[in-house]
Amino acid sequence: MKDSNLPPSLQMGMRSSVNVSSEVLGALLQTPALHALLDSFSEALIVTDGEGRVRFLNLAAERVNRLSKQQAIGLSDSEFFQRSALNYDDLQAAFNRGGNSALTRSREGRVLLSSTHAIPTGAYEKPFRMLTQKDFDGSQPQRRAPLGARPVESQGLRDPQDNALHLSPQLSGIADTGVRAFRRRARLLLLGEPGVGKTAIARHIHRAAGWGDRPFIHVNCGSIPESLFESEMFGYERGAFTGALAGGKQGYIEAAAGGTLFLDEIGEIPLHVQAKLLKFLEDSTIQSVGSPLSKSVQVQVIAATNKDLRHLVSLGEFRADLYYRLAVLPVEIPPLRQHRDDLPFLIDILLSRINGDREPSLSLSAGCRKRLLSYDYPGNIRELVNIFERLAVLADDEAQEHHLPAEMLEPQRSRESLNAQLADEEDAQQNLKLQVQHFERQVILRAVHLCGSKRKAAVHLGIDIGTLIRKLQRE
Repeated sequence: MKDSNLPPSLQMGMRSSVNVSSEVLGALLQTPALHALLDSFSEALIVTDGEGRVRFLNLAAERVNRLSKQQAIGLSDSEFFQRSALNYDDLQAAFNRGGNSALTRSREGRVLLSSTHAIPTGAYEKPFRMLTQKDFDGSQPQRRAPLGARPVESQGLRDPQDNALHLSPQLSGIADTGVRAFRRRARLLLLGEPGVGKTAIARHIHRAAGWGDRPFIHVNCGSIPESLFESEMFGYERGAFTGALAGGKQGYIEAAAGGTLFLDEIGEIPLHVQAKLLKFLEDSTIQSVGSPLSKSVQVQVIAATNKDLRHLVSLGEFRADLYYRLAVLPVEIPPLRQHRDDLPFLIDILLSRINGDREPSLSLSAGCRKRLLSYDYPGNIRELVNIFERLAVLADDEAQEHHLPAEMLEPQRSRESLNAQLADEEDAQQNLKLQVQHFERQVILRAVHLCGSKRKAAVHLGIDIGTLIRKLQRE
């Protein structure tokens, strides 16, 4: 991998060095002498360890990202990208496609070329990585941008789903309704199947409402372990628990201050945390884990889910009062099969985006386009995007039918049979889940009766009191 974007002194050091262990490299990053050296560079430098967590950033990186060392060190790279003042969507897209560089842009319009480089570590260890950032003056050859990069003027449309959204008539109309509600400070709940474009619509609403220079914090509630949910959402103070960072940590809500907090997969939030989130929605105050003090945080909240929250409310798995706080304006986003008239627009714009950094340009054969237009897309826009990524890899200059996934080449009747089979399996799985929940409830009620209290029953059953209460509330 080329390292021509690194400062000359670091290039020489990396070329002449031998592999060192992660432990030694981590210790080296703590030394004041190295800090002083790296702080002297005009390029922004960010070092992450083998687990993708920020271990160091120099003064230039603090300035362009508007994050101090105290705020940044210990964050995962995805968390760092979200909290930075720069937009890293194109760089993350480049990573997903195997690239290592892209243009990033600040809210004031400053454009930087961001590139990542591996720092060799010991055998069988994941390498540390250094992200370098320097001003992009446009003097580099423009015929072909770095892999994953976009022309500066297209930075407003940062990912294929987002691009498709802008040229899809029905989705644009739905998003415009959301923009009007957002400007009136109404909370939005985006509803729809996985892959329909909920995240893209949320980003569009944020920017179209004139908030493009404010933070947009995307929180996937389903990806946060239940034990860490409260500390991740509300933050924690120094020494709040074993393993806490020495300087504490800012939570997602506080990181979104003055901007938009997008709570994706809201139906996955643990029941015991829902009460604290409800309090924040009612009075705009949060209390970090380990802190006796509350602080006021003003954010605009957009939530999204592919679950039936009303059904979860009836099962006792989602608080009714939280549902009504979030669903001031529920916005139903239809699956792609219900707005097939948008398919030609989506296909053309995705093809255009792929050809933006590809040589030779990709075209579609008549048979391939016909298959694309007749398919049902159970995975919705996300599946369509993935299909085009596949075509970009497998096809040379013209995509043929045989380049498409096998399921798209099956007869319609076979696909319908498969969908029916999957639906039956899902019903059986759901039925089993309900039976297990009912059995657990009966066991817990019997233990409460025998022990005389819920707390004693929890000890008797070997579970914590919160888990016991949550299981009792399911029905």
